[in-house]
Amino acid sequence: MPYSTLPAHRRPRPEITDHHEPIEWVAFDDAPGGEDEVLVYTIHDGGRVPRHIWGERTDEVLDLEPLREAFVRERDWGADRVASHVARRLGLSGFLRVDLPRFVLDFGRFPGVSTRGDAYLLRRSIFPPVENLLDEATIHRLMREIYDRISTVLTERFARSRLTFAIHTYDRHNASGTLRPEISLVERSMTYQRDSSLPPYTFDPLFPALLLESTCDRLVTYRLLLELERAGWHAALDYPYSMPEGSVEIRAQVWFFFRHLREHFVAARPETSADGAYQRVWQMLLDVNRRLGDCERLRAYLHRYRDAPPGQEELYRAARQAYGEIGTFLAARREELVDGWRFSAERPGCFGIEVRKDLLIESVDDVLAPRADADETADAIARHVATAVDELRRTRWQRPNALRAATPAAGPCAGAVGHLDAS
Repeated sequence: MPYSTLPAHRRPRPEITDHHEPIEWVAFDDAPGGEDEVLVYTIHDGGRVPRHIWGERTDEVLDLEPLREAFVRERDWGADRVASHVARRLGLSGFLRVDLPRFVLDFGRFPGVSTRGDAYLLRRSIFPPVENLLDEATIHRLMREIYDRISTVLTERFARSRLTFAIHTYDRHNASGTLRPEISLVERSMTYQRDSSLPPYTFDPLFPALLLESTCDRLVTYRLLLELERAGWHAALDYPYSMPEGSVEIRAQVWFFFRHLREHFVAARPETSADGAYQRVWQMLLDVNRRLGDCERLRAYLHRYRDAPPGQEELYRAARQAYGEIGTFLAARREELVDGWRFSAERPGCFGIEVRKDLLIESVDDVLAPRADADETADAIARHVATAVDELRRTRWQRPNALRAATPAAGPCAGAVGHLDAS
């Protein structure tokens, strides 16, 4: 259902709101009590734009044809519906949703602005055509008030979850015209799959790229694939694409690993827990969104050999020594800290599910609308997800996860200064 099939005057546009929370918890009134170990969330099915972005020009801007095209093309139509059914089938108390159109700001990418010509999977969180309609002050405010707000809420939920499901929807056909699978499960780094490595300094060099061969326990991946195929769904794994490094799942896995490393390092070296030099290094390692200015300065000092800020030379030298000791500790215990973590039941999993849009949405009289069987389809998918997760609960989640109790630092989702406890 490409946007080009809709007449220009019938293409929908987002709702304009005066008071807007970019991320919200959709709670179920009849939900069971207790804390959820699984998180279901969506980031690309939002439909509301806060008026403060363009002020009095908001109506005029949103009526621009390129933006109406982008709204239809970029939105994961039906993702919230699937997420709701999945969360209910899993017995959760609700799900998280980002209620902001993707064409305004995409939380599934690194923060920043893309220029024309950037590859789809490599673009930043703000991209054409919106990129040309925002001044620098507004972009800065979007990063601080929206991107970082989403970061804070998602990070807090990720820190308490054993498994996270991001629900997306995608187009019926690839650009080549080939038919896409009805459902695709996504759990591997695009760059690691191609190069057996990551782009230099995307994350700190201490992070082992091997951990991104899969972001999720294989038991749930293949159990879900088997369930779907048995039920007659055409399902695939990491096709037609896998995850870019800017995706929430990849950022989260880096964050989880450095929390895991910090836990073991501090247990072996408890005298470092209150040491400012080590705290600075941990904050830098956990700042996987690269939103903290102090962390950027430390990265530049450690990896690009920039001078320390005047008057802080001794602080930076101490941080360099701390960083080196953490690296030595990791190298000496790689079998335990990397190979053991790779297959550990304690390692939180992150998973993406893509559902083809035409299974949920159709064009009726040139108006986009849910299919009559959209809820039936969403619930059928949710039943299979619940079966796979129940298997994981029975076989792998017998021990309590110590990491879930730890205080989150700058995180997957993460953060501007002051949004999260950096301890």
